[in-house]
Amino acid sequence: MKKRVLSMALCLAMIAGVFTACGPTESASSASNASGSEQSGQSSGTEAKQYEGTITINTQAGPGAEAAWQAVADAYMEKQPNVDVVVDLKPSDSYGEWIQNMFGTDNPTSDIVNINMAGSAANDKAINYMEYAEQISPYSGKKWTDQFNYEMQTRDLAKGEWTNISLDSVQVLWFYNKDIFEEAGAEVPTTWDEFVETCEKLQEHGVQPITMAGDFNSFWSGAMGWLAQIYTDQTTRSMINVYRAQEGDYDYDPDVDGVWEYNVDDPFNDDAWKVNQNPVRAFKAIADGDYKPDSEGMKTVWTNFAKIFPKYAGGDAFFGTTDAAPLFYQSKAAIMVDTGARLVNFKLDMDKLSSGEQIMTGNGEEEITGVKQFELGHFNMPSMEGEGIEAPARTLEVATGFFGAVKKDKEHDAMVVDFLMYFSSAEGQGIYLNGGLEGGMALNGPSLVYDVEIPGEYADLFDGLTFIGNCQKGYGQMMARGAPGDVQNSLRDWYDYSQQFLTGKISIDEWASKHKENIMKYLDDSLAAATISRADLENPQNEPTGK
Repeated sequence: MKKRVLSMALCLAMIAGVFTACGPTESASSASNASGSEQSGQSSGTEAKQYEGTITINTQAGPGAEAAWQAVADAYMEKQPNVDVVVDLKPSDSYGEWIQNMFGTDNPTSDIVNINMAGSAANDKAINYMEYAEQISPYSGKKWTDQFNYEMQTRDLAKGEWTNISLDSVQVLWFYNKDIFEEAGAEVPTTWDEFVETCEKLQEHGVQPITMAGDFNSFWSGAMGWLAQIYTDQTTRSMINVYRAQEGDYDYDPDVDGVWEYNVDDPFNDDAWKVNQNPVRAFKAIADGDYKPDSEGMKTVWTNFAKIFPKYAGGDAFFGTTDAAPLFYQSKAAIMVDTGARLVNFKLDMDKLSSGEQIMTGNGEEEITGVKQFELGHFNMPSMEGEGIEAPARTLEVATGFFGAVKKDKEHDAMVVDFLMYFSSAEGQGIYLNGGLEGGMALNGPSLVYDVEIPGEYADLFDGLTFIGNCQKGYGQMMARGAPGDVQNSLRDWYDYSQQFLTGKISIDEWASKHKENIMKYLDDSLAAATISRADLENPQNEPTGK
């Protein structure tokens, strides 16, 4: 199959200049275009140390995941014949419980896991990759962190910790049926008011403008929850001046925070490697009434939501919708919101349609009938305008994977990191991705590994993506869905009064009042989830104890 280089130039050109002075790694433009021999370390003069032992991979199962891991495991074992890499993936639906129990056992056999699902159970029990960040990888001849976009990795700068590696990128986008747009004379919107006009035109054309789940799960962790966070972020950008780490704070870094300046025009200004944020100051601002859940900006956001939901998203059927894809695939609805993985999923589904195979719903339990071929388009989040809106819309735009490793003895840890160095090299990641694609794995977005090769038909799908900044990297959206920290009772209350507002049963002022009451009611639960006490709020410069 013909292949081409999927360069991270696509991603990094969008944010040129942002990374050049904010981290220890080289700038994006200095990433080498390594040849195959350089990727394997043969021309660099760097020889891989030979290890002996067993590495057990216990990440989540999914379409193509086992094929991907097995492909890279087999390739690694050719380089390290005395290492046995065991691929033993675990079911996704029970993974959270499994990994937390695993971290609670003595002498676990597990090595590589999806550590983001472990929560506090992994505290002090995971390999700190920061200890290996400056080492030269034998699989590229370069510093390990120069093999991939290190700046997008999740790190705790104050603690000097980096416990998970993420090599995929994912972005939340609006997807649309280009054929229907052309027939209806509808335009791709750039503002929320234009979005309303586009929906009106589509409805006049006789097609449902938007398909979106409207149940509790959608509001909590799905599409409506994403939108709530994205547009709340438009109203809170300046609050970082309140909860950023200040001189004397436990997480203040003079080399980072001492030089940082707020710039609302830069959507990457508050990226984690540019400024530290103090959670105690964020919660204190809520408790003191300085960070307002009933702000004019929040009223603007929800007033704008009510212009579209539920009217243009199925009307009365909106709150009963649990899966948005069927109507979109049937060309009965013109727009849906999803992650970038939809680009690959859509291609795979249209290939199935052409070959007469069934197309299934997201849970894989039901066939979607009446699917029609059409050209897929996408656009970024249309920005809201009005009172309390401080900056253009960003989106959920993060690195994914979250591969952590269980800490054991030093020699074993070094062997596991060596495997991860190969896994995160252009050669290793190319083998992983191609093996996964052959097994039916859908890529989330452009790879964060420099110069990785995947089939051009997949690489081309991401060519039109534009990165606009991540809203989910601090405390700007912490009150978007009720009390911070996903407090379940608060989330359900928020879903209830938000549904009342969208259906016209309460006013926007009543919504705002209920929202403030909800957050203050459950603030102690939020504090407990963050291991912050009321006493900690009295001295926000100190590291919180939770006591």
